[in-house]
Amino acid sequence: MIFKEAINSYKENISAAFGFALLLVFVLPFVWLSNSFISSASVLIDYGFLKQPLIDSILLLIFTLLFLFCYSLLICLMVFSVRKDMSNVKVQHFLNEKILKHAFKYFRFLTIFTLVAAIVSSVLIEVGISIEIINLIIFVVSSLFLFLAQTIVVDEESLRSSIVSNLDFIFKNFSDFLKVMLFGIISVFVLQIFEFVIDYFFLIGNFLSLIIALIFLVPFIETLKTRIYMKRFDIIKHYNSSK
Repeated sequence: MIFKEAINSYKENISAAFGFALLLVFVLPFVWLSNSFISSASVLIDYGFLKQPLIDSILLLIFTLLFLFCYSLLICLMVFSVRKDMSNVKVQHFLNEKILKHAFKYFRFLTIFTLVAAIVSSVLIEVGISIEIINLIIFVVSSLFLFLAQTIVVDEESLRSSIVSNLDFIFKNFSDFLKVMLFGIISVFVLQIFEFVIDYFFLIGNFLSLIIALIFLVPFIETLKTRIYMKRFDIIKHYNSSK
């Protein structure tokens, strides 16, 4: 039921979803840099980036920060688009006064998390920890913030309070958390197979999988998470009854 509702919400806000295509402008810089690459429907940073020339590391930092800010803004816009369909929100006021504030909150979190994860991962590689274990650690830790964008945009609290609300929601709705995680894992796995098959023939699988992830998978998952998170409020009942 919740997936059907998420599909309908995605369709209703497809213009916001297609806005993620703007992130494709970062493909060329990340491909050009020697310490990053595109694979598995995402942009990845080489764990050995600290060994790269200083200018390469600085450029990587600049492009990463620009990407994260644009990504944060688009995520918040997608969450808000779903939220406004399910509650009474002054759209113009939100877009003019609040969207940038929320985007900066999410951007601040993503920046800190990304930089810490990149540095710690690089250090762990140096001491002999396997890439598989490092990836698993990052995956588990990042999953603990699954609903952070929703708490930031919907609850409109401080970043610290939003993190607490996110954790509280996960622990109280663990089955929903597992559903989203399972859907995400399966979706990425399917995209990896798609990427492998296309690369076998045309060597453009990584770019096609990234396009699919940005335009369809990422905004849909944010739509799904927002609808799940909005179950906290009685407004979802009012929304359903008005259909």
